[in-house]
Amino acid sequence: MHWKEEVRKIITLTVGIAMCVGNFSFTPVSAATDAKQEVDQLNSQIKNQQSRVKELDGVIAKYRQRIADQEKEQSTLANDVLILDNRITETELNIERTKANLETTKLTIQSLEEQIEDQNERIGGQKQSAADLVRRIYKADNVPTFEVLLSKPSLSSFFDRLEEEKRVQRELFDAIEKVKTFKQSLEETHKDLDGKRIALENDKKNLKRQQEQLEEEKNFKISLAAETKLKQSEYERVLYELNEQQQSTADEISKLKDTLKDKLDSIDLSLARGDVLLNWPLKPIDDIYVTAHFHDPTYPFRQRFAHPGTDLRAKVGTPIYAAAGGYVAWTKTGSAYGNYLMIVHPGNIATIYAHLSKFIAKPDTYVQRGDLLGLSGGMPGQQGAGLSTGPHLHFEVRQNGIPVNAENFLPTLPNDDEE
Repeated sequence: MHWKEEVRKIITLTVGIAMCVGNFSFTPVSAATDAKQEVDQLNSQIKNQQSRVKELDGVIAKYRQRIADQEKEQSTLANDVLILDNRITETELNIERTKANLETTKLTIQSLEEQIEDQNERIGGQKQSAADLVRRIYKADNVPTFEVLLSKPSLSSFFDRLEEEKRVQRELFDAIEKVKTFKQSLEETHKDLDGKRIALENDKKNLKRQQEQLEEEKNFKISLAAETKLKQSEYERVLYELNEQQQSTADEISKLKDTLKDKLDSIDLSLARGDVLLNWPLKPIDDIYVTAHFHDPTYPFRQRFAHPGTDLRAKVGTPIYAAAGGYVAWTKTGSAYGNYLMIVHPGNIATIYAHLSKFIAKPDTYVQRGDLLGLSGGMPGQQGAGLSTGPHLHFEVRQNGIPVNAENFLPTLPNDDEE
């Protein structure tokens, strides 16, 4: 019969789907109900966390507006300390928000895993139904139609038997379609789960960076108090020094570059040729981590002066090396940069190394690329630290006396993708 050929096709399709979705055991309805209750409970917790995130967004927005208003006011020590305090509070709120997001993502992953388990169980149930229907169809298919006709008391019973077989056929079609639907839903849930896992890792990285930023802001406040003794007059002196340093450094470089040109060219031929690629001032390169970039928008005091260098994580006492060969113009100690030195290189390039705990290179001497210059410092409140966000090296590149992005002159770091 034609319909029996169709049934054989359906059986073949059922086997194919079974191979695609794998082996699943049938789970009682009570287990499916428990899974649904678990998912509902998780979704309720997710909504609570989302409400908390929304609440924190409102508080953070108020602090951002408050900080923006304060930044427009006249620069006084009291006002700028208040800005730092509000920025610290804002960062703490951001950390709390990120933690809430992390919890939301974890709960969502749990919910998705429960849904996947439920979908697998549903597929198993539909496969069990399909298998039962296939057995019934085979059993009916193995009894000749003539024998069925003779075994029935009437033609009406015989046709009822035929209708029953057609109904079984329709049920088999329906079971297979449900398997297809559940399988498609399962694949979509798996994709959603993969996306949430990626989001979870990003949230973890974001939390780590925010915690580092909080520590930097607290350290900066300590440094500010140490350098100014919380006196307005001392604070004004620090700001004046910061504003004057760029111009005075540019003037010194301009005076030295012509006088030292021939000597500088022989010290570093690659720079003399115009190959301005510098070395990173820390070793090994695999361990270098940038904590603040050129004109970094997260720098604690960006409202008063742009961050003109690149900050590199370095514990106190880490060796610092010359980025290229050149002339050590000076070693100085200032309120802002703490202990710092400048090297003038060929090609109108100069480099500055700030927040040192110790000078090793001497002023008015020449150094080769990679020579030891000093040791890093930057521990807030210690002598020579200056305005510091914590132990690190502040590294600047100046071209024609003007600060430029040092990373444009340096090799790409191996861990750039992780930052």
